[in-house]
Amino acid sequence: MQHRTSTRPTMVFSASNARAVVAESLQTIKDEHGYTDEDLGRVLGKSEDRAAAYRKGDSGMDAFSFMAAWREWNGDFIGPIRRFVEGSRPKSVGDRLAQHHVLSAATALSEALSGTDELDPETIRKNRAVLEQGRDALDALLGKLKPEVAA
Repeated sequence: MQHRTSTRPTMVFSASNARAVVAESLQTIKDEHGYTDEDLGRVLGKSEDRAAAYRKGDSGMDAFSFMAAWREWNGDFIGPIRRFVEGSRPKSVGDRLAQHHVLSAATALSEALSGTDELDPETIRKNRAVLEQGRDALDALLGKLKPEVAA
């Protein structure tokens, strides 16, 4: 029996995913308003080609263009980006689940290294989600060692 959940999987916070979310926002704005890349470029203070690169996720957006888009399109632009940023934050987990995440990451590494001495980027990419869960779990466990600040 499958259990349904109302939560979506956590999207990994990475440069490529950030560019993809910005691109999706710009594409939606372009489609909904009937804009051209030249129109987008005017708002962003960039050329038509640069605006197209942002819209396709081929290039990271500079701070001025990002803020200009936010100022012009407000929630239509920044809403999906905020959901991505806030939804990608590591979640607090219990120690038992943290142990599971750490051991799952260790198992993935062990299996990937079973026939070689080094991991290639594709293998790391393939195991990225489990490795990041393990990293976040270790960070949470080690965070318990931080000294408490006196009030």
